[in-house]
Amino acid sequence: MQNVDGSISVEETKDLISWRIERRQFLSTDVAYTRSFVAPEKTSPTKELDALVLGNTLIGYGDNVSLENMTIIENIIKFSKLEATLEVPGDKKPKEWHQAFLSCMEDLGCYVPDSGVVEHNRSALELTVSNLITGIIKAGVEAAKSAVPGATVLGAIADSTIDAVQKQPEIVKVFNYEVTKTKGVKLAILPCEQLKNGLIMIMLSSISSDADKLDGGVLFFDSKVADLNVFRAASFITFNPLRYSQVKDDIERVLNQQQGTQLNKRFKRHK
Repeated sequence: MQNVDGSISVEETKDLISWRIERRQFLSTDVAYTRSFVAPEKTSPTKELDALVLGNTLIGYGDNVSLENMTIIENIIKFSKLEATLEVPGDKKPKEWHQAFLSCMEDLGCYVPDSGVVEHNRSALELTVSNLITGIIKAGVEAAKSAVPGATVLGAIADSTIDAVQKQPEIVKVFNYEVTKTKGVKLAILPCEQLKNGLIMIMLSSISSDADKLDGGVLFFDSKVADLNVFRAASFITFNPLRYSQVKDDIERVLNQQQGTQLNKRFKRHK
């Protein structure tokens, strides 16, 4: 197994996050407030509710992720999403948004050993978005498993997360609104697992499309790829949760201030 800890030192992480927060405070007056579809649920992670809708993002946890690390994962993802949207506002530059998200994750101490991007316009492929997402994640897992053999489990977690959310009518309705309400969907699927040494591994699958053009009766997951312009990217990420303590207070202060912009809905991944 390769060294999968971040290449940025703890001190560099502290300095980078301090710089990001100072920049956020300076730019805050110029950033438009984003209203979520429903008020966020301030729930704590539980083993029973092992999947999460976070705005236009689906997070699924493997059986080994501790409750404490679930919170850490969610916080670094929330913060990175806020930073990416600050750096790349609007919805017309999905590739740049994806890279800004990864850049923030790296500043937090994550390691990104593999990242691939594919862009294409309408094609004749009769794939649904659900099939496309599954394929992207599995391809990313195949590319990453040479570095971390345990990465293969992420494909199964992604499958069960997507399957579970589609069985939740209330959540599907809200989630579908989140990913289609604006042109240029920034949808992310993040299956997560924890290795025996405590290291967290995540496979980020990011999709952006013109799904706002879908007919009202078609759910995003069921839409045909042939009907959409699609950007897609897959990135394998690892993170040592011990590093979070160095920036915990700063990150959580920002998240508390931005809580109103986050849609947070937990559900069972296993039935």
